Amino acid sequence: MPQVQKPEVRERIVAAALAAFSRNGFSATTMSEIARGAEMAVANLYRYYASKEELFAAAVPQGTVTRFERLLERSVHAHARLAGLEGPSDESAARELLEFWIQERLVVVVLLDRAQGSAHEAFGERFVERLVAVSLSEIRRARPGVVITREARLVLQQIFENTRRMIATLLESCPDEAAIRRAVAAFRSYQVAGLGGFARALGAGRPRG
Repeated sequence: MPQVQKPEVRERIVAAALAAFSRNGFSATTMSEIARGAEMAVANLYRYYASKEELFAAAVPQGTVTRFERLLERSVHAHARLAGLEGPSDESAARELLEFWIQERLVVVVLLDRAQGSAHEAFGERFVERLVAVSLSEIRRARPGVVITREARLVLQQIFENTRRMIATLLESCPDEAAIRRAVAAFRSYQVAGLGGFARALGAGRPRG
């Protein structure tokens, strides 16, 4: 007679797996460690999930990944415009993304910084690439004909690599929701000013007069 799987046990396993993935990264996490976190024998764990990859898909569902990408797409345009480029900014986009980060804190940590070896190992790289691409697009839109040098692109790449790591660190380290909000607000104020300076250095700030 097949064993009846209990939803509450499945939820406990997924929670333990997500905690382990966010703490150690996908590659370094073992099924034995997840079993210990779920307070069960590893043999019982395999009755619920046949592999670490299957468990990762349950802990980091594709629907959540897709939602992150959609929210990011909307927010990054608003962020670039806050940096002093032309056009209205959409503060609601940034707020919605922050709410998502708080709600899905450990999933975001994994996607941005701990997914090496998993099906989403390229997410962090795509995150940075998208921030760079949209920022450059907004700069070119604000000042047609501006020259984006190789060095300027490299600087922007490093700025957003820092963003990727910083978001993961803040979400992992802040003890509660209020602390996350304060830390993200502080980082955002710093980054908006920095991106504004970067845009002005390229001659891409708001035209004078």
